[in-house]
This record gives sequence, C-alpha cells and structure tokens, in this order.
Amino acid sequence: MDAISNGMSVYPINFYDDVSSFFKEIELTVEIALDKAPNTLYLPELSLFVQCYSLSDFEIAKKQVDPETWQRDYLNLVSGTVEFIRIWEDIWFKHSDWIKSYFQYRKLGTKAIFARDLRVVHMTKEQANTFLDAEHLLGKVQAKFFYGLVVPKHRQFRNITSEYFIGEQKLVGVAAFAKPMLMKEMGFEGQLSGELIRFCSMLGTRIVGGLSKVIQYYHQEEKVDNIMTYIDLEWNRGQGYQSIGFQEVQVTKPILYTLNDQGERVICPTWEEAKVCTAGNKKLRIYFSEN
Repeated sequence: MDAISNGMSVYPINFYDDVSSFFKEIELTVEIALDKAPNTLYLPELSLFVQCYSLSDFEIAKKQVDPETWQRDYLNLVSGTVEFIRIWEDIWFKHSDWIKSYFQYRKLGTKAIFARDLRVVHMTKEQANTFLDAEHLLGKVQAKFFYGLVVPKHRQFRNITSEYFIGEQKLVGVAAFAKPMLMKEMGFEGQLSGELIRFCSMLGTRIVGGLSKVIQYYHQEEKVDNIMTYIDLEWNRGQGYQSIGFQEVQVTKPILYTLNDQGERVICPTWEEAKVCTAGNKKLRIYFSEN
C-alpha cells in the first residue's frame, strides 16, 4: 500500500476509502459530491457534507495558493451548505475512535438534556480533563476555571445517564474558562473580558440551554463585561453561540502545523513548512450591558 510518511507516522493515502467504508458500515447512505469538492461525501440522512483532506492534497494545494486564498476557498466551499465537516488525514488516524463514535451518535440521533434539570458546580482540572479527553475531539485544555453541569439529587428521577460523577452527582457537561483580562482594544479599553475555551457535553447528547447556563454562571462569578470564544470552522459554524447573543468579531487566519514523530500537530511559522493547517476560527464575543 502506498503511504505518506512523517517521521515514524505512516498514513495510508486511501483514508478517503476508509471513511467512506465506515459510513457504509453504519448504514448511512453515501453519495459522492464531486460537484462540491474533491474527496467529498454527502450523507443525506444527516444533511451533511464530509470532506476527506489528505496530507498529499495539502502539499499540492500549498504550491498553488497562499494561506489567505486557501482559507477563502474553504469559506466559499462551505457557504450555502446545511453543514460541512472537513476531516484531515492525521486527525482521522489519531482520533478515529472518537470520530466514529461521533457519527454513530449522529445517525442514532442526539439525546436532549435540559439545563433546567442541571446545576453548575466548580470542578478540578483533573476531573474536567478526564471528561474532555473522552468526550471532545481535541481533548483536555489549559484553563483557569472549570465548571461541570451535573444532575443534582433532586433531579435524578429524570433518569439521565452518565458514567462521570462529581461526588454523587452525574456529570454531563464541562466548560473551561480563562482568567479574565482587561481589554486594550480601541473602544473597549478597561473592560474586563473572559474567554470560554471549551464547552462540551457527552457524545450523543445535546444540553438544551446548557451554554447559556454556564455563560451566566461565569459572568456572575467573575463580573466580566464580555466573553469571547473561538469556533473551529472545520467542524462548526457557531450558530448555537450566535443564537444566544454571541456576535462575530472576525475570522482568524489558518493555524499552520508540522507533525512530530508521534503524528501530533506542532505549530510552525511558515506555509512552506506546514504539513497540515486549520481553516481558521470564527472569533465570537457576547457583551453584557451591566454587571
């Protein structure tokens, strides 16, 4: 089998076929969307486009366009679609178990958990990262504050299931925030700004009202004037955030990476050196009129 090698990491170049075969294994209809982009599948039951982006595809693209054009082409590609996900070759082989679970839950349908049945509690970094390593594609994070969404005892009659606990309370979601900082941005000088680094519920679940609940909790605790966050444009559009009041501030530049011998992404300075890169993030901010 032909392969692309990066130090000790070797990835088969036919991962497009691996992804397509997996979708068929879980009995999703798979349509080839050649009119959309190369190596792109359409899953009609999920109204979802999935593009498989290989390391060799990126090497070819780098020689034809600069980072700004490459990002603009991606944004044009996803505009007008109901939902579009780009899966990189290195991410598929490093995190295929998580990705497969994600799509299996998407096929089955996500289970709704209502924030009114939950409470927000402080949790340790270790507790949060145990949850995030299993339930989020990017895993654990560095943050100042970690909050858990838990089912209190008086709400456990709802039969909400979870294998995670804080004390005797079932843990179903985690939010991680940075330490608030004073802004220097023109027009916002002196305002206290927080950052939501990660919000995650258990795979296969959707916490209705959960994001609003943790945002308000952090706002009340830290008395911030606003909270910002970043949305990965390859997996999300940020509609859920914008529906509760977050506003788009900017689209950030692509982040460039090389791959180390373990196949892990390491930030690099130049387009020429990059082996993979992100499509950039959507920077969002929510403002509070008073504290």
